[in-house]
Amino acid sequence: MINNNPFNPIVQNCLRCLDIELIHLPGSTSTITFFECPACHRQYAQKPEGALVYRWLHPVSLSLYYVLYDADPLSKAKSVADGFVRSYSRDELTIMIDEIELELRYPTQKVRDILDSFASEEKCREFLKGFIAHIRSAS
Repeated sequence: MINNNPFNPIVQNCLRCLDIELIHLPGSTSTITFFECPACHRQYAQKPEGALVYRWLHPVSLSLYYVLYDADPLSKAKSVADGFVRSYSRDELTIMIDEIELELRYPTQKVRDILDSFASEEKCREFLKGFIAHIRSAS
């Protein structure tokens, strides 16, 4: 059960560190609660009655944002990747790719729930794989 009171949140553990209790972050409201892991510093969000997911600005959320309303986003993987290659440094792209690959190899959540994507979980993950492949081929 999810506690709707952001000033007295339920204890949550990091989806990556597993045994590390998340810290409640300021800015939470009655419609969303924010957390951070004190060990790995990943940030999370949780809506009432929703699952814990990566917070906006996580690399998974940034890449999925551009296909939020697409039911079949894979066809846009190259164009989104090309935009990232133009906008981010090689070091930033490496960090993003590493984080997305970690989620693909060791899933922690339904990535479609981060932004309430129109695409299925499977199609969101296919997009992420294609997105990474295109960034690798372009850099």
